[in-house]
Amino acid sequence: MDDIQAIRALVAGKSRVTPYVGRYVGNDSIHALVDMGGERLTMPFVSALVPEINEPVHVWSIDGAMFMVGPSTPKPGMGVVKTTSGDFVTVGTDFGDFVMPYGPPGEPPTSGDTVAINWSTSPSCIKLSTSPDPVEPPPAPGGGQAREQTVEIRASEAGSIAKTGANGWWQARPWNSPSNYGVWFYPRIADLIPADAEFVSLEIFLTWAVRRYDNTLRWGTHTSPSKGAGLPAVNGSAPWDPGRGAGWFTPPWAQDWFNAAKAGTFGVALNAQGVGREEAKSLAEDGQSGALRITYRR
Repeated sequence: MDDIQAIRALVAGKSRVTPYVGRYVGNDSIHALVDMGGERLTMPFVSALVPEINEPVHVWSIDGAMFMVGPSTPKPGMGVVKTTSGDFVTVGTDFGDFVMPYGPPGEPPTSGDTVAINWSTSPSCIKLSTSPDPVEPPPAPGGGQAREQTVEIRASEAGSIAKTGANGWWQARPWNSPSNYGVWFYPRIADLIPADAEFVSLEIFLTWAVRRYDNTLRWGTHTSPSKGAGLPAVNGSAPWDPGRGAGWFTPPWAQDWFNAAKAGTFGVALNAQGVGREEAKSLAEDGQSGALRITYRR
């Protein structure tokens, strides 16, 4: 068998589905009667919903067998009463307004009431005891649910500068000391993470050349793009000591850092107060020094 014959055999083995639209005119025992193409055809119901007489319906022909799928227009299951008139109410739905009777007869709904709608055979509605829970927004497209993604962003520059700005960037290692800022700069993270991203986690990679004291590390952030911008304006001096080991660590302010990074230019700084002289490795010593690993959902 050549390739063309093989393809024809595969195609021939597939079911052939042809859609039609007919008009429902009644039933014969458990089968639907549908007028279509000048003929009245008998076919199975696919769903439990019985259309209204003369209502347009979808019909599928599957390998020559006909099936009545259901009404050709949407049937909302819930709505809100807009007006009442005698034994009928006008119900507003996502698909327009519909006039129908209500039940039970002794308990007529009033304007603003939420009602459940029954469409089988003929539409009618009944007042609900309470409004249903709000519907959650549907997930973003793409697999039907939000997906998590992780990006690792290495520092583009790092070093230390006196808090007075004197002598410029004199040290390649980010220092934690009372007289210096130890600083990491990054590419513009806001360009790497979508604006609608939701926070999952944020970690920073820390590796030390010198650790003299415990519990003296203090942390801040800045918005300088590079060393070329001069002395950075460091915001904050919050204590956090992840230990002397090297690796990925989650700062206590991970979500705050994520929000700041997503909003614009973002950087991290060591900002000791009073005592301390801890030295993080320079980028030449370890290219991962100060790297950020961010996981987000969208």
